[in-house]
Amino acid sequence: MKRIFLAIVIIVLGASTACSPALPLGQETSDGTHAFLIRSAQIIDRIDSDVSPEEKAYLVIKYEVENLQSQNDSLRQWTDQMILEADGKSGEATHINSLDNQLWETSLLPNQRKSGYIVFTVPQNAYDFRLTFTFPDSENEVAYEFKPVDKRIKTNVDYVLAKLEQRERTRRIPLIGGILAAVTSSPVRYLGTILVPEDEVPDLLEQTTGLSEKAKRAVIEDYLLARGHFHLE
Repeated sequence: MKRIFLAIVIIVLGASTACSPALPLGQETSDGTHAFLIRSAQIIDRIDSDVSPEEKAYLVIKYEVENLQSQNDSLRQWTDQMILEADGKSGEATHINSLDNQLWETSLLPNQRKSGYIVFTVPQNAYDFRLTFTFPDSENEVAYEFKPVDKRIKTNVDYVLAKLEQRERTRRIPLIGGILAAVTSSPVRYLGTILVPEDEVPDLLEQTTGLSEKAKRAVIEDYLLARGHFHLE
């Protein structure tokens, strides 16, 4: 009977562990030796001078790790403790030359907490992400599931370009085009963020009128970069 009972307990514990729900961004977890949490996650396709490969994007994760022990924690390669899946495909940990505070490896003093970035190269259109973190001492695993904030340059440039071309078509309507453009004037807003304020739309439209699409995109990208729409938070 004792053996049967023990087997049942093991099965139940295994099932409860396998069914543990994934954590959201911002929720801390620990195994008593270390604490870990993901602060934020962003999709972006340029970090200063580093541009993501074709049909790829960068997933930038800001995370924190803490040594809960009363003794020093030796130098660890924390990126080795993380596995990322992007829409079911593996993401590749990528060192970005122009990004400061990348927390790839570090040692920790007793009760010391550090935060920094880790970047993964992921498919351009990936939407759902799952990061599995393995605690180095206990080897316990914890999973986070999340949808990152979208800061892709190409996405926002596409959107601004489409809105400017729509306004230009309205302005070209004979007789009433100018009036309609003035009446329907509004900021260029995407996913709740104002990319181009209403009073700056006419000037940006003027700068791009008559240019090739490639040249228009370059003007819009410079405009958005100068206003910090693609800087990491």
